[in-house]
Amino acid sequence: MKPCHIEKLNMSLSPLGFGVMRLPMSTGRAFDASVYELLAEAYERGINYFDTAYTYLGGRSEELIRDALVARYPRESFHIADKLPVWECRDRDDMDRIFNTQLERLGLDYIDFYLLHALYTSRWLDIYEKGVLDFLDEKRSEGKIRKIGFSFHDTAGALIPILDAYDWDFAQLQINYYDWTAQRARDSYDILAERDIPCIVMEPVGGGRLAKLPGEAEQLLKNHCPGGSIASWAIRFAASLPNVAVTLSGMNDIEQLTDNLAVFSPIVPLSEAEYSALRDVESILAGYNTIPCTVCGYCVDACPQNVDILQIFRRYNDYKQFKKIVRFDVDYHAFVPKQRRASNCVSCGKCSEKCPQKIDIPKNLEAIHRTAVGLLVGADVEKLKEQLADKTSLVCFGAGSMGRNALTALRECGCRVDYFCDNAQSLWGTKVDGVPVISPIELQELTKKKHLKVLITSSYIEEIRSRLESLGISVTSETKNK
Repeated sequence: MKPCHIEKLNMSLSPLGFGVMRLPMSTGRAFDASVYELLAEAYERGINYFDTAYTYLGGRSEELIRDALVARYPRESFHIADKLPVWECRDRDDMDRIFNTQLERLGLDYIDFYLLHALYTSRWLDIYEKGVLDFLDEKRSEGKIRKIGFSFHDTAGALIPILDAYDWDFAQLQINYYDWTAQRARDSYDILAERDIPCIVMEPVGGGRLAKLPGEAEQLLKNHCPGGSIASWAIRFAASLPNVAVTLSGMNDIEQLTDNLAVFSPIVPLSEAEYSALRDVESILAGYNTIPCTVCGYCVDACPQNVDILQIFRRYNDYKQFKKIVRFDVDYHAFVPKQRRASNCVSCGKCSEKCPQKIDIPKNLEAIHRTAVGLLVGADVEKLKEQLADKTSLVCFGAGSMGRNALTALRECGCRVDYFCDNAQSLWGTKVDGVPVISPIELQELTKKKHLKVLITSSYIEEIRSRLESLGISVTSETKNK
């Protein structure tokens, strides 16, 4: 891949840039040798723009850049983009301290592209009042910054006063074919183009959301380009925009790198028919009402309860788009640890404050958890709570792993479980997490004394339903999609 000369910047940049925000790390915050090899391979195959930040990868991304690139290759042969975490700057001293730390971590004397990180209106006004523009001018005059810009997460209306305040060299926007209209990314892009300010694109694949699509949408794209990857459509969309200088991609392996490089060998702008296909895909995706999470991770870092927001949102979005093949209730309870589930959210709002997409995270977590529990037990949780408040006893038929998951989920939602019932004689008279296990005959006798609601919390739905009906017991509902 050959670099392209960007006249406004007077620099030659690779049209594909490497974003290091999502590279894999071990639990010990170490990088596997393959990560260094991936960055080196990207450089050797023509990428000369590498995007990092002070906070990426637990604060280790800049050191990774140093070891993988700075220590190996001539300084003039690549460009580093780094960012000032404006939310961590209480005053000018913090700006200087952080910047000096970044130079040290990178092992550099200067940074090619320096950005104010993740601006929106209130954050911009705060850092502006603290004198950030004087700080940037000073670092440029000292030769420690070559080009000055910002990354942006707000409406086009909020972009204008930022652009008016300074002679910016470039700006970084979230642009992909879904957000183009759904999040009105086009409006911000057009403003940059009108002012002749080069645009760096982030999240062209929507944090991975556009790399895998529901069947009907995926087939639509394959009909136009049978051999192309789904992700390549998103990359081509961003790279086809005339005012885009660099399209960033967070590549995690050689396969992704190779696929993305193929898009630029050479770049073939989308045809009108292909644009039309993407608009159709956008309409399909809009119908799924997924959460617009790009997996940046800022929310998780801010959460005092350590709720696994990214995992929860990712699995929920997969469920919304691929209901026929994704068991969200099972995924949620099997892969999200109890101590990190949505039920642990205290609605402090710190996550939403950090979210570039302005997602109401606590509200979504509450709804998702309610959905997961409802799918697991096959009942509307809120209605069930109302019923149980009226001196009704709840019985879960099935005391195995599914029943235990249901018990945990119901308790997390404020629903008590009074009894387990099971066909296994070995369990009769025992307790599961404090809940007594009774036999079907005991359940039959209990119905004569108490008002009961019975849920089937087992995969043997029809067998259990038949058994209960033979005993004259009606089932309130049952777990679905089992």
